Amino acid sequence: MTYDPNWKGEQLKDHYSEFVEWLKGQGFSYVSQGSFRQVFQREDKVIKVPLYSDGLVDNMVEARAYKKYHNGPTSEGLYLAPCRLLRNGCLMMVYVKRFGIFSRPEWADRIDGSQVGTYLGRVVAYDYALELPERFEWEREWNKRSRFFNSSEWEEVCGSEQVLAHLRRMRQEELVA
Repeated sequence: MTYDPNWKGEQLKDHYSEFVEWLKGQGFSYVSQGSFRQVFQREDKVIKVPLYSDGLVDNMVEARAYKKYHNGPTSEGLYLAPCRLLRNGCLMMVYVKRFGIFSRPEWADRIDGSQVGTYLGRVVAYDYALELPERFEWEREWNKRSRFFNSSEWEEVCGSEQVLAHLRRMRQEELVA
C-alpha cells in the first residue's frame, strides 16, 4: 500500500456538522484539531469528533483500549485516560490536565506528540490510538484499515517496537500475497 499524505480516509466533516453545532449549543468549545479529529471541551469532558474515516477508527481504538485496560497498563505499559465511544462514533473522554508533570514515566516519551497529562493524580495518555499493537487485530475484526497507521511513513516515526514489528510482518505478508 502506498501512503498518500494528502489522503486521510473518507471525509466525515459534513457528516458531523449538525452534531458539532449541537455541542456548541451545549457549551462545548473548540479546543484543537489534529490530522484526523477535532476536539471540543466543556468543563471536565472532551469530545473527539472525526474529520476523516481514520479519525473514526482512532476513536474506536481508544474506546476499545480503555474498555480492555481500564486503570491498568496496556501491553505497551501505557496508562489511558477514561473514555467511551458515543453512538455516533465520536469519543467522550475526561479532560486531562497537560501541564504540571514534573516526573513523567518512561512510557510518556513514546506517545506521539507526548500527549500525556494528569488525571486524578495519575499520568495518562489522552491520544493513544496510534500506540497500541492491538489496533491491528481490532482493525481486522472491524474490517476497517487506517491508511496512515498501516503506512511506511508511520513506521518511520513510530516509537513502539511491538507496532514496528507488526508493520514489518504485514509488509512481508503483502509481498508474499
